Amino acid sequence: MKVTLDSRQHNNAGRHFAEIFRIKPKDLSVQHLSTILSHFLNLPYENLSKILKLNRHWESEHLRFPGEVVSDHEHFKLGGTCFSLTFALRSILDFFGYETYIVMADMPAGANTHCALVWKNRGQAYLLDPGYLLARPLEIHGSFAGSFVSLNYEPTTDKYVLWTTGNKKLKRRYSFANIPTGRDDFQNYWEQSFHWMTMHGICLAKRNENGFTYLHNHYLKRSGRDLYYKGNFTEDIAIIARKYFEISPDIVRQAEQALRDNLYFDKELGFQVPRWLK
Repeated sequence: MKVTLDSRQHNNAGRHFAEIFRIKPKDLSVQHLSTILSHFLNLPYENLSKILKLNRHWESEHLRFPGEVVSDHEHFKLGGTCFSLTFALRSILDFFGYETYIVMADMPAGANTHCALVWKNRGQAYLLDPGYLLARPLEIHGSFAGSFVSLNYEPTTDKYVLWTTGNKKLKRRYSFANIPTGRDDFQNYWEQSFHWMTMHGICLAKRNENGFTYLHNHYLKRSGRDLYYKGNFTEDIAIIARKYFEISPDIVRQAEQALRDNLYFDKELGFQVPRWLK
């Protein structure tokens, strides 16, 4: 049965989030919204929960809704991928009174492979992107440049492009049109994402006052202040995930087993899988 994605039906998640991080409702403002985003940044980008949810509910009901996302973070330090994080953040912002809409974005991997939110306030639009772990709203206009991200308008495509800077390099991440995405389209893209090739490996990322940490299978990258490291590691992924993300090794090992099961089903159903896994 197809569910209706109405973020306003998940007010309990917003209330729970506010209680956990002790955020009080205030007049709508960029400053207050930035406070909410700074706390939401505690939720890491991770696909462990998505891998496990698909494995346990293959046929249906594998979308992770806001209440589950918030509860899983409280108990297991989990977060989600861009779809569950974006929908959870929208529900939380609904609770506080912020009206937002979802936009889809195009990444090098393909069209409509990322999502984020837009909030409009007094004639100014702001990009909110929990999937890229942005701690504050970014003004959407001709161009914006910050210490970590830049956003500029691309006339040839009539889209905005998000760039990130790291190790003195500028990298194009995605482009988007400032056009709201309907519920049905968003749900379809979300459903499709369970069978993307990114779902055949473990990926974790978080950003805090200490910097940025990114893990993909046996590759680790850390940066911040005077720290910069990237390279492969030989330890169990579960050990590294516990060290840098405080996620239980049991959850990681369950996800590793689920990856093997999910790969079998994806191959049986004819979905594309990475060459090295065939």
